[in-house]
Amino acid sequence: MCSTNKVLRRRFLGAGLAAGVIMAASAGAAVADNKTLKMAFFASPKHPISARLMQPMADDITKANVGLAVKYFPGSQIGGSPPGAFKRVLNGIADIEFGLQGYTSTVFPRTLLLEIPVQYDTPTKATEALWKIYDKHLKREYKGTIVLAMWFTDVPVIMTNKLVRKPDDLKGLKLRTPSRNQAEIIKALGAIPVAMPMTQTYGSLEKGVVDGAIVGISVARSFKLAEVVKNYIVDLPFGYSPQMVVMSARTYNSLTPAQKKVIDQHRGLKWSLKGAELYEKAREDSIKLVRDRKDTHIVKLTDAERAAWVAKLKQIHADWIKRFSKQNPAYRAIITDYLSKS
Repeated sequence: MCSTNKVLRRRFLGAGLAAGVIMAASAGAAVADNKTLKMAFFASPKHPISARLMQPMADDITKANVGLAVKYFPGSQIGGSPPGAFKRVLNGIADIEFGLQGYTSTVFPRTLLLEIPVQYDTPTKATEALWKIYDKHLKREYKGTIVLAMWFTDVPVIMTNKLVRKPDDLKGLKLRTPSRNQAEIIKALGAIPVAMPMTQTYGSLEKGVVDGAIVGISVARSFKLAEVVKNYIVDLPFGYSPQMVVMSARTYNSLTPAQKKVIDQHRGLKWSLKGAELYEKAREDSIKLVRDRKDTHIVKLTDAERAAWVAKLKQIHADWIKRFSKQNPAYRAIITDYLSKS
């Protein structure tokens, strides 16, 4: 009887120990699957892209309850300059970050072909066209990352402190540029391009380092440029500047299938269109802001003056195709496919 009890006791303890090992292993696996992703954005948390796209994206991923949490770092809290965004993701400093391709133009020559003047009427239409050619023509420029979203900003306006009415009025003016291709447009219009991140533009305008910019009017509100720029020419058919939110491919590949599924639900055209739509709305709000201020002015062009601008931009469009096709025969196909309405 005593011997039988000892055997039963050993069996019970052995079963309990095995169950404990299994539970500990399961708990360890669950902990191992938990990840906190670092998401970064260089501008203020009040910027529309921050408040209405990236923060909601971070919250949605965290709320999915698959062991993923996103810690958000707006306002350059993660460190580094805006042009370093893409490299920070590649180097693992950030898992997800917002960036502008134009800040590192040599890395994205194909994508920046799409800044061509005289194209789609809205950033939304341009963004849809971009995603139609992404896999075929652009994806190779984003190796090492997963593109969560990529969209175009609002159509650029000419903003200067000197009153400008016709292309010749730009001669000699120093204008901030976001990219190498935009710099070529500025030079073709007779002005002098000065490359700098948007975060430096306010101070440069205030100090007279630059005389203005050719950029979406949304920055009049989001970067407070209405405080330091007085004159605006709107509704000219400039091209659009691309923006991106990218994720480290290394981070993505380390996720569980369930976690990857959540990330996949927050990438592609749907989220990209959110970005484009935010810029369309920001454009409307900023035009109203400029009109309502007593110290800012939207220039009303005559039909002849507008025709002169359009003719100049159409010539830049034609020269753009010739120049880039000469650089690389594949570039003509990219521009043709992008501009194709089919």
